[in-house]
Amino acid sequence: MKLRVHKLAGICGASFALSSSFVWGQTTLRLADSLPVGHVIAQLVTKPFMDEVQKESGGRVNFQYFPGEQLGKAKDLLMLTQSGVADVGYVSPDYASDKMPLTAGFELPGIFPDYCQGTKALWAATHDGGYLQKKEFEPNQIVPVVVLMLPAYQILLANGRPIAGLKDLSGLKIRSAGGAMDFTLQRLGMVPVKMTPPEVYESMSRGTIDGAVFPYMSAMSYGMQPLVKQGSTSHNFGTVVLTYSVGLNKWRQLSPADQGVIMKVGRSISLGSCSRFSTVERGAAEAFRAKGMTVIPLTSADDSQLKSTFEKVSGDWAKSLDQRGKPGDETLSAVKKAITEAQK
Repeated sequence: MKLRVHKLAGICGASFALSSSFVWGQTTLRLADSLPVGHVIAQLVTKPFMDEVQKESGGRVNFQYFPGEQLGKAKDLLMLTQSGVADVGYVSPDYASDKMPLTAGFELPGIFPDYCQGTKALWAATHDGGYLQKKEFEPNQIVPVVVLMLPAYQILLANGRPIAGLKDLSGLKIRSAGGAMDFTLQRLGMVPVKMTPPEVYESMSRGTIDGAVFPYMSAMSYGMQPLVKQGSTSHNFGTVVLTYSVGLNKWRQLSPADQGVIMKVGRSISLGSCSRFSTVERGAAEAFRAKGMTVIPLTSADDSQLKSTFEKVSGDWAKSLDQRGKPGDETLSAVKKAITEAQK
């Protein structure tokens, strides 16, 4: 019987009822995320990760998969992973920005010149004593076993208002993942509305928001093709860092051999995600155009404005962290250093 846990009051009971099983040396881990069944991330990352870990471990490590927020809302998955309700949780630092604000340095628009280089740098920063491992993941008592970034986010509009350039986007209410993306939209005159992906379709269909910042492959997974009337295609409005992370207590319970298999497979899946996602993203963008989506025209003057804006966004982001007593400038320098080293 599939159990559903939606309310925090049910955490203790759920933790007991769904405790990991150990039979003849086997370990079954509860892996929870917010992705709908059939989502591209589930197909290209989540399922291959689970299958490969099971294979590489000789069947010692298995998974019980809870997609679609079955164990809790996306915004609660960090807490649910820390507490052990989920053994492996789909933790997006953006959904827990009060506790994990630094990782957003990798989400800044234009921060890395090459998508796969950025992914390599992200892995280095979150493992083997990397800056984010020490500053963000260890303090939150989680161990990232898969880390990835989505392809460059684009502006997708359900609003049919004619858009002839950046200036026409001013005042539109646009879904944001939060963090650095808020600064980008604000600098461009738009109004960011923070919400998780499962909430976007209904908000766009009702006109609560005018559009969203999303990669095309994610928008397709959430069935947004009928809603999107206009979209950008050739600019990088930032991205989102996503992880599958294991709670530290659960990680310590695993044998060194099982830890090694999980981390080896996770690294391979993580570093290979950029090329797989890039291929899917191109096809998804074409599918939206084939459905009648109009490409938002951006002029050379718009290009120059975007470059300048993206540089200012990095400064805004670092300054906002410094004002909160967080190491903003230090983190920005560490991110840039990791990206440079990933070229070697």
